[in-house]
Amino acid sequence: MRFGTFYFFQAPPGERHADIIHRELEQVEWTEELGFDEVWFTEHHFIDYGLSVDPSTLAAAAAARTRRVRIGLAAAILPFHHPLRLAEQMALVDIVSNGRLDVGVGRGNRPAEFAGYRVPQEESRERFDETVEIMRRAWTEERFSHAGRFFTFDDVRVIPKPLQRPHPPLYQVCVTKDGIENTALRGWPMLNSVLFGPVEQLLANRDTYVNALKKPGRGEAEVAALLSQWGVSRQIYVAESDARALEDAKPAELWYQESFRRFVIPERIEDAHPSLQPGFRAMAERLAAVTWDGLVRETLAFGSPETVARHIETMRRMGVGQVLCWMNFGGLSQDRVRRSMELFAREVMPRFR
Repeated sequence: MRFGTFYFFQAPPGERHADIIHRELEQVEWTEELGFDEVWFTEHHFIDYGLSVDPSTLAAAAAARTRRVRIGLAAAILPFHHPLRLAEQMALVDIVSNGRLDVGVGRGNRPAEFAGYRVPQEESRERFDETVEIMRRAWTEERFSHAGRFFTFDDVRVIPKPLQRPHPPLYQVCVTKDGIENTALRGWPMLNSVLFGPVEQLLANRDTYVNALKKPGRGEAEVAALLSQWGVSRQIYVAESDARALEDAKPAELWYQESFRRFVIPERIEDAHPSLQPGFRAMAERLAAVTWDGLVRETLAFGSPETVARHIETMRRMGVGQVLCWMNFGGLSQDRVRRSMELFAREVMPRFR
């Protein structure tokens, strides 16, 4: 298995944004120092849920601070980007990092982000598909023209080209069955999250993905290779004992859960596009049932090294190939994050190498 650290730059009340950003960039350096394989960045806007507003800038900062770890995006939200500009930025970061970039892409799911950028959320799939097509052509063709619903270009030349050829590896963040199937049909690895509910939810994702991979006639070796790149992000906190871990992390986790609710559900569901309202209501109902005891029992990988290793072993048996360790959620203090990362690197990771 491979292990990376995951960065949102969450901003609880009372924290200076500049301090948060510099602390987590320091954690990026610790990631390489402690022997992790990867660092991952997400993209969010207009909310304290995450200050990770520009994945290309963050990836470039990581490239400047590291020499070995791969640098992944989980993910760039394509409906918010101009495809030529994003293709240029990703190519440049790939060169600066000496070919260490993995480009995860997503459609986005937060209503306020779409409203802030004046992008209709119901267009997210079409915008995603068109942007992907343009980016891949920008990376691989000397010149090209494009006439689509959202973008039109005539004989455009996009340089520089990425160092990795034909382009950096592409991943897709998947939150729906339809998204998983589309990712598999493209032949990309998928990225999932375990944010609430039982970890066994990953089994349905895996089976949907594998079945879709096999539809075009892919052989077992190709299916296994793609599944080995399956990445799952999960909140992880390691301390000397289970009791200490739960005591340390509970306030940060509860802040995170409330922030997550505000992130994914609009203040007034009835103001959303009619096609989106059923999904928002279903999510609100699911989140209303989340409790601390339920999170501890089903979702969170918090505890002693032995306990956290058991959680990782469960994911390994499911076929997860990469764990995106979100270890700094909810404003955890820098000293607790450092101790947790050290314990995980020293006492958990070696069991899965």
